[in-house]
Amino acid sequence: MGNPFSRLISSIFGGFRTVGDEPDGRSISAVWPPDLKFLFIEPSGKDVAEALDGWKWIGLDGLEPTAVSAFGDIFFRASDGSIHLLDTITGRLRPVSANWDEFSALVQNADSQDDLLLAGLVKAARKNGLILKAGQCYDFKTPPVLGGEMSVEQTQATFFVVKVHIAGQIHGKIKDLPPGTKINKVTISNG
Repeated sequence: MGNPFSRLISSIFGGFRTVGDEPDGRSISAVWPPDLKFLFIEPSGKDVAEALDGWKWIGLDGLEPTAVSAFGDIFFRASDGSIHLLDTITGRLRPVSANWDEFSALVQNADSQDDLLLAGLVKAARKNGLILKAGQCYDFKTPPVLGGEMSVEQTQATFFVVKVHIAGQIHGKIKDLPPGTKINKVTISNG
């Protein structure tokens, strides 16, 4: 945290940092204990903005991305300091904690890690040799909302921007359908 801007952000948000000096070089990351780092990825701010383009319908105004899970779920800080989760599997935006300290405590709890970060699946994928590269996150071969199974056998590495953007498009299209509606075809657009 060498530059003054990074120190300012850290003093305001605690544990939050930006990497790189150029505008597109900022990454969304937080300082985690070494044994938790594998549960998060650090996409650039540009990639997060591009990925979230598919989620405009959910209402993200006033929310600042603060962390991204290895499965591409994005945690946001609201103006009141509360932390919210954009769950790309369920297609929901939900509050998870009143503040950053409470959130940090949650992600260090084993039960919360499975709920918030799919830690069991991340650990199993890594044990099977599926290690993420820069720009990647985990995903399921068929999205669970379209009938896919949430299992390590169905877990794959994919591009973060593509996964999050497409998930947003899918959830945006099906959000008003009655539960149990059979989906026969999915069409993905570029914008």
